[in-house]
Amino acid sequence: MSAKNELDWKEYEAITQYIYGALGAQDGIKVMGYGHNCRIIGKSTVEHQIDVLTEQFEGDRQLLTAIECKYWNKKVDKEVVMKLAEIMVDADIASGIIVCKSGFTKDTLTYAQHKGIKLVELSEAGESDADFQQVVELGIIDFNLNVIRSRGKVTGIDLGSRTITGEDELLSMWYVKLQDVDGNTISFGEFLKAFSQEVQRRGELLKITTITYPLTRTLFWKQPIGEIAVAKITITGFFEKTDLSSKRSFRLTDQVWMIMNELFDKRKLTLSKSGLIWNLPSDC
Repeated sequence: MSAKNELDWKEYEAITQYIYGALGAQDGIKVMGYGHNCRIIGKSTVEHQIDVLTEQFEGDRQLLTAIECKYWNKKVDKEVVMKLAEIMVDADIASGIIVCKSGFTKDTLTYAQHKGIKLVELSEAGESDADFQQVVELGIIDFNLNVIRSRGKVTGIDLGSRTITGEDELLSMWYVKLQDVDGNTISFGEFLKAFSQEVQRRGELLKITTITYPLTRTLFWKQPIGEIAVAKITITGFFEKTDLSSKRSFRLTDQVWMIMNELFDKRKLTLSKSGLIWNLPSDC
């Protein structure tokens, strides 16, 4: 695992509280707090800092769990277990969990089991893990798009001094600006829009229709090689309906980010980048 992918201890605590909050939600377990400001006062009146503190109720009885996070590059030793065990007694905490990324010494395993404190390994997936960069399929979403496009299809434009029938030229006429002798402009697209609306209103599917728009003033179409006088505007075309319906499928995937191994409970889980948690077979 490259250094650039490593977390810091604050992020590690935040991820730990997220995991235990998500896993415990269905059992009524709630995260009471985490991080530097998560503190509890014991019977000794001494204040203890707890990395992650959760609560659960049995009837009216509150059961607390203290989770110690060790984002170390070395194995956790039994002194960490001893310290947590003492805090649990002083603060009347029912359960304890130690989460680390680099494993535990043999004595730590033995002593933690004796004290009833759970040990968990939580680390980012690396090249040595069977699930490194494993892509997990979450499901497939199908989209059925039912789209019918209704419009007036223009097949020809007669300007008196020029006739336009080419498809590309007809399309470009939407952007043409006509001018009168005073320099006022009008968009030819307004005539095309009016034609489309009219043939749709008539509703005569595929019937060739010709509409002439009377001119009350002389119009010109300026081009690089000169001006074209527009003596009339006659548009020919028809009303069409086109079925643009389609079906598209999208495969939803996620990627393993962290692997969590509960040593005593023999449970192995993975956490994805999007925050999904799922169980892995114990032999992974």
